[in-house]
Amino acid sequence: MICGLGILSFIGGCAPTTTQHSTSVSRVALGSADSEASQSLVHEAEIALQRAISADPAERDTLLLDSAILFAQAGDIRHSQQTLDKLNPGALSNDYFVEYSLLGLELDLASYQLDSARKRLEEPRFVSLRQELGQTFQQRILSLASDINYVAGDIRNSVETSIQLSALYNPRKFSDQRSIALLNDKIWVRLSEMPFHQLQQMDAGDTSVLGGWLELAASMRYRQADPVAQKTFFSVWQKRWREHPAAKYPPAALSNRSSGRIPEDIALLLPLQGNYAIASDTLLSGFMSGYYENMSKGQATPTIAIYDTSSRPVTAVYDEAVNRGADLVIGPLRQSQVKELIANSDLKVPTLTLNRLDHDNENNRTNNDSPGDLIDEFGTSTERSGSSMSRSGSLMDRSGNPENLLQFGLSAEDEMDQISRRAWLQGQRNAFLITPESSWGQRAQRHFVDSWTARGGVVIGAITYPDSVNDFTQLLRSPLEIDLSEKRGLALRRSVKYGLNSTPRRRQDIDLVIVLGYGDKVRQIKPSLDFLYAGDIPVYATSHIYGGSEEIELNRDLSGITFSAMPWTLNGQLPRTLQPDQRLPTAFRQLYAMGYDAFLLHGLLDQLNSQESVPIFGATGLLKSSNGIITRDEKWAEFKNGRVIPAQP
Repeated sequence: MICGLGILSFIGGCAPTTTQHSTSVSRVALGSADSEASQSLVHEAEIALQRAISADPAERDTLLLDSAILFAQAGDIRHSQQTLDKLNPGALSNDYFVEYSLLGLELDLASYQLDSARKRLEEPRFVSLRQELGQTFQQRILSLASDINYVAGDIRNSVETSIQLSALYNPRKFSDQRSIALLNDKIWVRLSEMPFHQLQQMDAGDTSVLGGWLELAASMRYRQADPVAQKTFFSVWQKRWREHPAAKYPPAALSNRSSGRIPEDIALLLPLQGNYAIASDTLLSGFMSGYYENMSKGQATPTIAIYDTSSRPVTAVYDEAVNRGADLVIGPLRQSQVKELIANSDLKVPTLTLNRLDHDNENNRTNNDSPGDLIDEFGTSTERSGSSMSRSGSLMDRSGNPENLLQFGLSAEDEMDQISRRAWLQGQRNAFLITPESSWGQRAQRHFVDSWTARGGVVIGAITYPDSVNDFTQLLRSPLEIDLSEKRGLALRRSVKYGLNSTPRRRQDIDLVIVLGYGDKVRQIKPSLDFLYAGDIPVYATSHIYGGSEEIELNRDLSGITFSAMPWTLNGQLPRTLQPDQRLPTAFRQLYAMGYDAFLLHGLLDQLNSQESVPIFGATGLLKSSNGIITRDEKWAEFKNGRVIPAQP
């Protein structure tokens, strides 16, 4: 079920009955949180199902519809869908056909069957009946259509449909005012996820409601790092757009914006020497890029003081920074020092770390990182070395996170969660993993296996590859069972008296392949999969595969791969294009983007922690806060003929 969209929450207020029915009263399909009530509803659904078996044809289909609604009420989406599939919609009266269609829409949305949902919306009988429906049903249909567009990645159409829905409410009625305000909150959240170039897609002088929303969202995004400038602009916008729904009923994220003080003195804690020197310098460059961008806009900029944590206990450096007047600390960067800082629960000022801890680091890492740990954590000076940036992130026990602390890091596990959700919703169940032997690769693999199997998925194969491997065809031949197919073909040719040609076949039970690694290695893996007859299997990768450089000829070998992409690597996502040194390997370019986001976050920590918070559109992803951890949702992209193009979610 897709949480947060209000799915299965629109079908009203009374239990199903076939003896009293009116389209003026729609019926509940919201899953019950009460297990006892849920069991009771399932029992009623089963009784209705049994009655349908022996009922005469005129009553059978309405009883099946009753049963499907009761299953949905109980939260049993699977049995609700199975029951709905048994009935003949052509035998239903018009009233029941509308309910059948709307329940089907909600079930399709809950199970991510978007093509089916669109077909229901466009079904001729439903389209004809829809014109005669009252306002309550029209509102419900528009709400569902908006959610379908949103889930499909068409945020603009989702917003346009929500605007149509808002127009059906009467602003003079108190209850409708509340509905309009809630819709405005939903619209604002969805606008916060749109790329910047899409927010700018409006005509000059556009005075429509949509035009007002886009102008507001684009201008607020442009000023995202400066809440004071945002507040000033919003006041000006409200005066210019007095009749706009967002001016009359501002989204809660704008009207209830925290009045917390913006940090004026920031202490940046970085290890400036030794193994971390290049990583720190790169991250600092990204941080200062954000700083100078704000300055160029005439926006407020804090004072920055940089402290070296290379050879001193991080707690001593932290205390020194606070004693010198820092009202925000950003850092440290090393995982061991994050652990050390977390052990010190007395954090006097808000603190944003530049790494995240996981259970592996909690249990296995000492406070003295070895050179091997450092290399694995941030990569080496060349991508072809095969070592890579750490993406720690199987989050530590939240109860151990001290007050005033937010952990921020580039966790590969956030991306593995995204892949898991996407693959599951697309009906894929049997996964095959190809991951590097590095510790970040193995942590990411373990995290995916745990989350995938918890969903009910199956990992039918997983191989790891050393940095030294160059022939992935030989490495993959056995796991794909090509050698077994060749042996069967040879045995068959020997058993017949005439000539026989046979083509080896890979194993047929793989629904998806997940490949982890940087571009140089994956460019070898994908052609090997194609050569071994696995070119038709969906392949997913993480953002490690792409560092923002369009190398069409080189990337042709990646064609067909769908991957989670940091927004900064895709055209038009941000108000300004980030320009890290292209000579740097992907891992360090991502560190540059992380530094940029660290500056972006400096004035938004109160906003992140508020109940009305919306995602912050950062260079590394949509940033959200939960239990002291900042998580990232990235965009989806795919390689097509060597080019990177946006992909639907």
